Amino acid sequence: MAEREKTKAESEFQVGRVIGALGLKGVLKVRLETNNPDLLSNVKTVSLATTGGTKTHHRVESMKYEKRHMLVKLEDIGDRTAAEKLLGAAITTERKQIRDLDEDEFWMRDLLGLDVFSQEGEKLGTVCDIIGESGEYLEMQRADSEKPGTVLIPFVRALVPTVDIKGRRIEIVNLPGLLD
Repeated sequence: MAEREKTKAESEFQVGRVIGALGLKGVLKVRLETNNPDLLSNVKTVSLATTGGTKTHHRVESMKYEKRHMLVKLEDIGDRTAAEKLLGAAITTERKQIRDLDEDEFWMRDLLGLDVFSQEGEKLGTVCDIIGESGEYLEMQRADSEKPGTVLIPFVRALVPTVDIKGRRIEIVNLPGLLD
């Protein structure tokens, strides 16, 4: 049973959460869980899990990215009243409906547990968390026992030029003061 639940969890993709209704025809305003809305270009069906625990399945009529939110029209949500009943609902879809990642793209959760090295090859620590709505910072557990604890590293290409998911490794530019 645990294996079946794990497989189901891995096959779902968290699209976002309903934060409002737009207009009179039941369009849902959704705060996305991804910073790459293009991944959702092939989504045809979604599931909604309301705060009350009810889970329903819906066909997508349209999805449009606008002003940092996704506007989603579902075939069986026909008016604003029905849409407003879904406030707070989590939206998921099957992972197989998500566009494949490009070669230089990765899932943020795949960064967790990766070893962090300086460009000179010194092991600095391990990624233990990702901070910020769009993953602006990597939280690194230090490898140095003389300086225990964690440190935040801005997750920008200038400071983190190498992310090797297959090699389970990240390289950073260790600028003076960055890890102090």
